[in-house]
Amino acid sequence: MARLREGDEFKTSEAFLEVQGALGRKIRRLRDERQVSQRQLASIADISGPHMGLIEMGKGNVSLLALVKIAKALGVAVSDLFEGAGPTQTGTDSAIVRLAATVGKVEQHLARRRDDYARFGEELKDFMKDYWEGKERGKER
Repeated sequence: MARLREGDEFKTSEAFLEVQGALGRKIRRLRDERQVSQRQLASIADISGPHMGLIEMGKGNVSLLALVKIAKALGVAVSDLFEGAGPTQTGTDSAIVRLAATVGKVEQHLARRRDDYARFGEELKDFMKDYWEGKERGKER
């Protein structure tokens, strides 16, 4: 029979499970408000899809690193993931306002990145064309 380590009993305590569930519900609510799928959020946050699903269901053990990635992907502070996540919904309105304000900034950032990637692709095509034309000219000599 496996021996419980100190603190293992807390993982199954009502207090821990309540916080774990509330955190998952808060992440899902923020994701839904942003109209992002669970798969999209997992990809943006660089977290596996199954792990994200467990976190949102209040079953997955979430690390501080994962919380930071999720908060960044949602455009909120890590503390916002806990604010209003408990039984009382204090701070929900302010979290919605902050999230709404950052959505536009995130969209602008993504548009700039998309333009950067398109420009890089065109430059690479031009480079490869010049490279192969130079090779062909070298063969003709």
